Amino acid sequence: MIKNIKIKYKIIKEIDNSYEILLNQKKFMTPAGNILKIPTNIMANIIVKDIKKDKGDKQVSALKITNTAIDKISKNKKEYISNIVNSIHSDTICFFAFCQTGLYKEQKKFWMPLLLWMKKFYKLDIKYSSNLKLAQQNKKDIENLTNLINGYNVFELSALITLIKLTNSLIISLALFESKISAKIAFKLSFLEELYQASLWGKDKEAFERLDSIKLDIKSVKDYFIAIKNNN
Repeated sequence: MIKNIKIKYKIIKEIDNSYEILLNQKKFMTPAGNILKIPTNIMANIIVKDIKKDKGDKQVSALKITNTAIDKISKNKKEYISNIVNSIHSDTICFFAFCQTGLYKEQKKFWMPLLLWMKKFYKLDIKYSSNLKLAQQNKKDIENLTNLINGYNVFELSALITLIKLTNSLIISLALFESKISAKIAFKLSFLEELYQASLWGKDKEAFERLDSIKLDIKSVKDYFIAIKNNN
């Protein structure tokens, strides 16, 4: 009779102050065959919990974010930074629905403070327009934004890319990472139109199940980002 093999996880600290995960005494590897070197103990513990859950094709997970950082972003950091910066041209917050009075009022109320924050905090004068035509961003602002994103390490970049995909907004993502807004507010700002329409016409069950899942994912990425910064 074959006995069930007990799976044991152990987190070890390396000389270079990174952390590795042992799975039954063997180092845990990325899909590309790299050793999973993790910058903080807190993140390592989050990833162990993530591995144990084994969510398969779950859209967002600490393990996926970390694998992307190690296997992909570290190999071509410049290209990924360029893609992040270029996402500002299609940022949700840069498209106001001037022709829809009610929605425009909501956007002006909740989005404008973030645009003003970008100008005050980062010295970036982000242009915005109607949902039909976007004013070209200033070349100097793009350069400054590139310099800003250059300061992120590969794990932070991976988390940022994941969050941009969830929120469709670099601005919202930066505001969340800098704790200007909460994960709950980041979700609301990202899906302002959907939530506004639902307030008028009622909720679509299937659509809101998807939105509820995204809300949880946004919180997970924020927790991941915090874990990168905290090694207590």
